[in-house]
Amino acid sequence: MQLHDIHHVAIKTQDLEATNKFYDKVLGMEKVFRPDFDFPGSWFNIGETMVHIMAGNAGLDNDGNVPRGGASVDHIALTANGFDEFKKNYEDNDIEWRQFAIPEFGLWQLFAKDPNGVLIELNFTAEQEPEGSVGPSDDQIFLPGQF
Repeated sequence: MQLHDIHHVAIKTQDLEATNKFYDKVLGMEKVFRPDFDFPGSWFNIGETMVHIMAGNAGLDNDGNVPRGGASVDHIALTANGFDEFKKNYEDNDIEWRQFAIPEFGLWQLFAKDPNGVLIELNFTAEQEPEGSVGPSDDQIFLPGQF
């Protein structure tokens, strides 16, 4: 028995337009075909993993409430390239973000919340970033739990 990758992550929303914009325009994921289910939603592709957005009644919790944040899920972590571009894109789209560096692993990180309060962590291998990349600045470093 073997696990290979995350197939998809499902996120509930009551603001499908803002959520689609975040995953499409802010993160640059590819919106792909989604079957015509009996509830609104979207599917986005990123490598071998998908993000499924569920809206309408499917976007509510079992008590009929609008869920916020990750509930038992703390965050979704994705590998990425282009730290400086992502940071600028967050700023251009008025997305609150935080950053962190783990020098021992040569890792740069960006954190932002989607419109539903789900924390998205982007991980960048510093040595694979484009030449001239700045990465996290010392005055904007934060520790986990400070978002």
